[in-house]
Amino acid sequence: MRKGSIARRYAQALIDIGREDNAHERYGHELRELVAVFKGNPLLYKILMNPMYNLDERKAVTDKLCDNLGASEIIKKFVGLLVERRNLRLLEEIGSAYARLEDDLAGRVRAEVHAPDELGEALLQAIRERLKKETNKDVVLSFRKRPELIGGFVVRMDNLVLDGSIKAQLENMKEKLLEGAG
Repeated sequence: MRKGSIARRYAQALIDIGREDNAHERYGHELRELVAVFKGNPLLYKILMNPMYNLDERKAVTDKLCDNLGASEIIKKFVGLLVERRNLRLLEEIGSAYARLEDDLAGRVRAEVHAPDELGEALLQAIRERLKKETNKDVVLSFRKRPELIGGFVVRMDNLVLDGSIKAQLENMKEKLLEGAG
């Protein structure tokens, strides 16, 4: 089974428990905190995945970490399960999948706008409103500067890419010219 589908299954199970407990937002916050700790300390993964340490020792480390973060018992058990099943390396992917599920529950979608220069707030708001109209969901928009685009902008949302960049337009013209020459 692919890592992505395993991560989605873990995320789905955790959000289902969170919805039953009416605490899915809290669990999401705690999960993001754990992901941040592991991203900041890559050695922690290596220690917790190392079979040289017995399972009880590895679980004790994650229990202490969860206690220090003030994580709930559910998250503590969840991380313990990941250690036990040797799936802790999927924590980041699980966190991403959980965030997408949270967005679905909240009726929102995330989109990223790429442009060579900063875009004005009015243009970003217009993009947000247009996407909101198309998706019937609240849109959380982020911006990323990419000077290689030359001009225009690209919008990425889930599996959808809307490319209105000058670079893409020039590449399309090049292809058409080459087709005509062949």
